[in-house]
Amino acid sequence: MPNPLSANELFHKHLLAFMSSCLFIGLFVIAVPVVYLMELSPSAELFFFALLFAACHLANWPMLQLRWRLWFQGRLTPYAAMVTTALLAGSFGIPFILLVDMIQ
Repeated sequence: MPNPLSANELFHKHLLAFMSSCLFIGLFVIAVPVVYLMELSPSAELFFFALLFAACHLANWPMLQLRWRLWFQGRLTPYAAMVTTALLAGSFGIPFILLVDMIQ
C-alpha cells in the first residue's frame, strides 16, 4: 500500500480539484451580493440562485470525488484529511446550506 499523501503532496498532485473549489468560493462571495444589489424580480433571483446551486455542485465535484476516493483508500494523512474537509465545508457545505435557504 502506498504511503498516505500529505497536504502538500495532495495540493501538488491534485491542484485542479483545489482550484475548482476555491474558484467557487470566489464566485459565491461575489455573485450573491451582486444578485441582491441588482434588485431582480423574485423569479429571476430564484433562477440565478438555482444556477449558482448547480455551479456549486459542478465546481466541487472533483474535490468531493477526490476526497471520497482517497479517504476510503486510506491515502490521506490526518492533516490532509482536515484540509480537504475544511475546504469542502467552506466551498460546498456552507454555500449549499445558504443557497437552499435562499431558494426556499
